[in-house]
Amino acid sequence: MALFPLSAVAAGSDTIKAIRVEGSQRIEPETVRSYLKLEVGSAFDPEATRNSLNALFATGFFKDVVLDQEGSTLVVRVVENPMVHEVTFEGNDAFSVEDLKKVVTIKARAIFDRAKTERDLAALRQAYRVKGLFLAQIDMKTKPLANNQLDVVYHVKEGEKSKVQEVRIIGNHGMTEKQLIKKLLIQPSDWLSWYTETDTYDREKLLYDQTQLRNVYLDNGYARVRVDSSVAELTPDRQAFLVTHTVHEGNRYKVGTVQITGDFNELPMADLYAVLKVAEGDWYSQLKVRESVEKLTDLVGDFGYAFLDIKPERIISDETETVGIVFQVSKGKRVYVNRIEIAGNSRTQDHVIRREITLVEGDRFSATKMREAKTRLQALNFFENLDVTTPPAGDPGMVDVKVKVTEKPTGTFTLGAGYSSQESLLGTASISQNNFLGKGQRMVFSVSESSIRNEYNLSFTEPYFMDKKLSAGFDIFRRSTDQTRISSIMEKTTGVALNMGFPISEHLSDGVSYKISETSVGYTGTDLSLASAILKDQIALSPYLESIVSNTLAWAYLDNRLTPTEGRTHSLTAEFAGVGGDVRFGRLLTDHSLYYPFDGERKWVGRLRGRVAVEDGLGEKIPIFERFFLGGSSSLRGFMPAGVGPRTAQGDAYGGTYFEQINAELYFPMGAMTEKGVRGLTFLDAGYLGDKTPTNDPGDTGVGGVRVSVGVGLNWSSPFGPLRFTLGTPIIKESYDKTRVFDFSIGTAM
Repeated sequence: MALFPLSAVAAGSDTIKAIRVEGSQRIEPETVRSYLKLEVGSAFDPEATRNSLNALFATGFFKDVVLDQEGSTLVVRVVENPMVHEVTFEGNDAFSVEDLKKVVTIKARAIFDRAKTERDLAALRQAYRVKGLFLAQIDMKTKPLANNQLDVVYHVKEGEKSKVQEVRIIGNHGMTEKQLIKKLLIQPSDWLSWYTETDTYDREKLLYDQTQLRNVYLDNGYARVRVDSSVAELTPDRQAFLVTHTVHEGNRYKVGTVQITGDFNELPMADLYAVLKVAEGDWYSQLKVRESVEKLTDLVGDFGYAFLDIKPERIISDETETVGIVFQVSKGKRVYVNRIEIAGNSRTQDHVIRREITLVEGDRFSATKMREAKTRLQALNFFENLDVTTPPAGDPGMVDVKVKVTEKPTGTFTLGAGYSSQESLLGTASISQNNFLGKGQRMVFSVSESSIRNEYNLSFTEPYFMDKKLSAGFDIFRRSTDQTRISSIMEKTTGVALNMGFPISEHLSDGVSYKISETSVGYTGTDLSLASAILKDQIALSPYLESIVSNTLAWAYLDNRLTPTEGRTHSLTAEFAGVGGDVRFGRLLTDHSLYYPFDGERKWVGRLRGRVAVEDGLGEKIPIFERFFLGGSSSLRGFMPAGVGPRTAQGDAYGGTYFEQINAELYFPMGAMTEKGVRGLTFLDAGYLGDKTPTNDPGDTGVGGVRVSVGVGLNWSSPFGPLRFTLGTPIIKESYDKTRVFDFSIGTAM
């Protein structure tokens, strides 16, 4: 409220002899006087009074201002606006508090301004509408505090996200609506939407889909495609959206003449053309053009050209409906590595990072080695963020390699619980440190308990023993296993293993280990006299002291170690027991896997796995716990673990001394669930388990012939751990085999 006293108007010629400020607390009186259009010595002028009031209100500091005249004194009475102590949000889930604070303009320690809070409310509501939460209700309240301060509280009721009822493509002819929609982030509601959440409207997703539609067409030859509009409209009940994309496809174009030009001459041109992913006569694909640029960049960059520039120029001919492509290569100047600088690592020692970079100072720059170094550093899993750059050094012809990291915790304490059809309830606990003392070493102590097994294990691995590409480590273990489900035997083993491994080449490695352990074998039944002869023999010789030396040659070439879609692996393991101890045998096992993608997106992937193994007691009997068993989810699905092969008259499986196994699998996408880590599979398993030393006891079964099973499955990398389902049906089996159609396992960290 502002008061214009009549006396001031009547006595407009009176002179101000003093100015007194009343009511100011945080604002200094002199600051208040500085905004006045009146001063000591001036007259009490109504126009100047109004201008002074407007100037004081415009500061935003005051809730009320009164100008009054007391004789020759101008009295300025003010009521200050409160100061904002804190801005808080309640009920928000779609946005973090930090994101919402970026939307509002009013901040802590600022003067409260109601007009600003109204504008902030409008901005918050708009932000929620962009997220698809059109039903969100946002209110602002203030909580008065002492010293003329207050808290500003925004209370949010987000409501349900607005769903997308339908997605329409208008103008498509060469590509079906189904082909296009499955590439988009926003998809219409279906029975899986509760999990995938692809049917929620979001303005940012809509803009992404507009670009994505164009890219899909460009990747399929439509060089003149236009996406004219992408519009989301609310249904009349305001409960859902209708999304419409309007496209103009144009005709489909093929690749015309492909040329490589430029100043790179260190290799024959045929070598450059060989790495291209595009060829004359193919359907034009923007994706394959990008892949070609990446291949050329690696090839040319390996000759020391860190600043090369490769530009693909498109030459579109509407008459022939072709796209000619000219890859213009400008190699720049050849450079060498000046310095390698590491920054951001407070825990990880410098040499742990440097040893993953095969380039050293003074080497000629190599694009491939730089990419491989970044891949290896990411694989360490020590860093939250990793940035590798190669800026020019002060000396022309030199570059620095700068590695900037943001470390993350590498030690974990995990409690786990799960269930599997083989072990029923399963509990685990582990303490691990993947970057022990910042040296890149790994140490783990783990405990696991289930209805048939309990195990304790302590392991340590040094990946660069004596600063060489030689891993070394040890395992100390103790485990107890109740084999009642396959044989009436209880096994208890305590031991230690020493391991060493080293690379022979980029894809070939060798590992050597030595294990010494003691295993005791007991009978799980109540009357040992009822046990089979083979089990009695095993128990009579207990405990067993084993001393085993093994060597494994492994070759791997995979596009992804965790979820491979292309490549192959091979391994050959040779073991010998008998360097001391009570047990003597020799064993060979080879394992091979081939992965092959059947589509360009690598969602349909085939896997063929084959295993063959043989062992010999070298004149002595092989203990039952060292014999081979087949059956279960890791070998022959549709059969129980150890459900295949010879059995005693009492039904106990006692394994074999050689086997062959083959698994053919096809992994396929599960629609929108694929993005959530769900893959389907169908499989055919076949295997044979033989025994060179049958018992010949009355009632014991023979080994039988080849077993075959078929089935389907589901693999889900779920937020609470890996989950696997399989349905397997034996189609070739023996009458005494133990079968099981359904298998599943699930685990979680708590």
